[in-house]
Amino acid sequence: MMKKIFAFALLSAMMTSPAWALFETNKQLVSGAKITLEEAIHHALKSVPGKAVEAEIGKEDGRTVYEVEIIDSANKTQKVYVDAQSGQTKIDK
Repeated sequence: MMKKIFAFALLSAMMTSPAWALFETNKQLVSGAKITLEEAIHHALKSVPGKAVEAEIGKEDGRTVYEVEIIDSANKTQKVYVDAQSGQTKIDK
């Protein structure tokens, strides 16, 4: 009985935690995106050749965008924002 109460309490805490809310928000953003994460990385690498090391979805100026972090040929980290609807890129300078 005690194990069931603990499991329920743990599950309840997970569902109300900020990390859980973040997951749900990202899930909603992805479901509304026209391009996939893989396509966003491809678009970003066209703008800034190199190696993609991190990518995530979020909101920027009211639009859903993928933020792709790339290490370029000069070994510098650059962020490229890819519009989740159009695929247009913007390099963070």
